[in-house]
Amino acid sequence: MNISFIRKHKKLKFLFEFISFFAGVIIFSAGIGLFITPGKIAVGGFTGISIIINNLTSFPVGILIIILNIPMFIICAKIFGLKFIFKTIIGVIASSVFIDIFGALDPFKEILSFELCALFGGVLQGIGLGIIYLNGYTTGGTDLVIWLLKLKFPHITSGFLLFILDSIVVTVAALIARDAQVVLYSAIAIFSYTKVLDTILGSSDRTNLALIISEKYTELADNIMEILSRGVTIIESRGWFTKESKPMIMCVIDRSQIYSLRNIINEYDPNAFFILADAREVIGLGFKDINPDKKKQ
Repeated sequence: MNISFIRKHKKLKFLFEFISFFAGVIIFSAGIGLFITPGKIAVGGFTGISIIINNLTSFPVGILIIILNIPMFIICAKIFGLKFIFKTIIGVIASSVFIDIFGALDPFKEILSFELCALFGGVLQGIGLGIIYLNGYTTGGTDLVIWLLKLKFPHITSGFLLFILDSIVVTVAALIARDAQVVLYSAIAIFSYTKVLDTILGSSDRTNLALIISEKYTELADNIMEILSRGVTIIESRGWFTKESKPMIMCVIDRSQIYSLRNIINEYDPNAFFILADAREVIGLGFKDINPDKKKQ
């Protein structure tokens, strides 16, 4: 079925996104339930905390993930609104249910080594999360914690915050297990899923520069600001072939917002001229401070 046809019809578009999200959930959950949990490998975030508790109590990992996320749902709903948190709730519940389903199957018990569990579990996690994020959903947990921390510490990169949170979880797991190898196997899993996720989405703190030339630049600019909460600059440009001046939209977006930007452009002007380029570093309001150590007046 033609993708542009799906995007022009909201019901089909929603169905396409949900099916993609559902596929991502299954892949992500398979990585956790079939490899990470049986291998007793501690990954970061709420999943890692749940695996630690599971190793101590045998309580289902999926249910633990939901329980740990409930306070985050309440906090983030108050700050970001119910609409913002809705997809996260769906992602958390769906992934938690399938993690326990795959965990109950356990077809690779006592067959695979810890190294293979860490590697394949990490790769499947990265693929699944990439698909989930591309469709505007999340699996909650660390994502929500990072968003809240970024409100307080906007100059600290998301990647660094993720590294700190994951390191704490893995360190606690190693202390409880009293086994240094836990750290090594966890490092393999974390490195695998972050590399795969970066390949699919790009680095979490990388940004993109979007240049859009369209007759409907006012509609596009308004919707980019409203839906993506990104600033927009209108630049007067001239095409040298026609010698005509046309307004050009310039904006900087996160990698996770590329899909939403494409949808906005496709909805209002499918014939727009659209350039998307990597932005190596963006300094200014809403992004990095040119001097992150300076004291605020």
